[in-house]
Amino acid sequence: MSRTGPGSGRPPGSLSRTWQYALVGGVVSMALTLAAYWRSGAGDYFSIGLVVVGGLIAGFLARRYSADVSAASLRAGVIGGLAGYVWIAPSILATAESFADAWSFAPAAAPLFVVFSAAVVGLAAVPGLVGGLVGAWVCSRTGQQRAVATSS
Repeated sequence: MSRTGPGSGRPPGSLSRTWQYALVGGVVSMALTLAAYWRSGAGDYFSIGLVVVGGLIAGFLARRYSADVSAASLRAGVIGGLAGYVWIAPSILATAESFADAWSFAPAAAPLFVVFSAAVVGLAAVPGLVGGLVGAWVCSRTGQQRAVATSS
């Protein structure tokens, strides 16, 4: 876990570079995903394929400015996938309730909803990571990596 305040080189309340790049990539992928979904009118189907683009941006920036590529791209994937999660949450709830009804155990719906939701959000991290690794590779191949001085 990163720290802020004395000895960390950052003022209290500021985000680490890893989080900054993850947010940039995640917001970009969220916007692209929502735009593609809105334009397609796909109903309940929600593709997280454009999360790769957000991961690519996060991975490129993380490699360029010497931040943790894997962490930035995974976080970008989760952030980018949140738009899809919010959109399909009612379907996830209906699925959890139908499983609980099939088992004749209604209280199981809440834990199932949590498990299914975590699986959906976690799955969004995978294309983010793939995009981030590609972005880091592109950065290293194009010679865009910069050394960042750290304060001690």
